[in-house]
Amino acid sequence: MTSALSLLTAAESGHPPVVNELPFPPVIFGVIAMVIFLALLGLVYAFRNTLALDPHGVAEGHSSPDTARGSSAH
Repeated sequence: MTSALSLLTAAESGHPPVVNELPFPPVIFGVIAMVIFLALLGLVYAFRNTLALDPHGVAEGHSSPDTARGSSAH
């Protein structure tokens, strides 16, 4: 009942009611997204060129000894 009364009062005053306020300024959402993106990019960069270190030759098309026997994964 109180929220309906506050909406009615806000409508009569000519100002739209504030429904949900953001916890911080909108620019901070972009900053957080950029930081997460850069962290994920750093994670990908940390594993760069690891296929060149492949000891079993999987990259050249040889079957991997690490796969389960009897599976026909090609």
